[in-house]
Amino acid sequence: MKSIKNYSNKELLEELHKRGKFTNFRGNRDLLSNLSSTDEDAPNENWRIIITRGISEDTQECSRCRKMYPAKEFPHYQSRVSRNGFLQRSNAVCKRCSAEHKNEFTEAISNGDVGPKPPRGSVCSDCERKWTGNWHRHHQGDKFLGWICGHCNMSKSDHRNKGVMEKRKQAK
Repeated sequence: MKSIKNYSNKELLEELHKRGKFTNFRGNRDLLSNLSSTDEDAPNENWRIIITRGISEDTQECSRCRKMYPAKEFPHYQSRVSRNGFLQRSNAVCKRCSAEHKNEFTEAISNGDVGPKPPRGSVCSDCERKWTGNWHRHHQGDKFLGWICGHCNMSKSDHRNKGVMEKRKQAK
């Protein structure tokens, strides 16, 4: 049996990949394709591997429907790991709600006049702040409501803020 010291970096990484221990993160694929077959070919090459325990077995709450689901029902980053070694969740919305939201969004865009995106520096119609970042399409169900700034998009996307946003609108 070959000692681990006798394997090249490439052989070790290929073995991890073959066993399904490598995430599908693009950086890992690039690393595999760019490694030389022996360590001597690239003596000054520096690289890091993210070691992970995969997706947690815990159940987590969806921020949209408020139901508890196994962690595998949520999207996860492929290159971010929590303190306890599991892949971090990239979104607090379960896959079912994400699919539903995507369908609503697609329908809203096809049902309404989206119009051109506001230029950088325009004022957000919702919060009346000048915005120089990316503009987001705002919709309610299948109705397109207009373009909003990133701050408003984030606060509206956080379903826990639903009551806060409604009160703010009533106060205006």
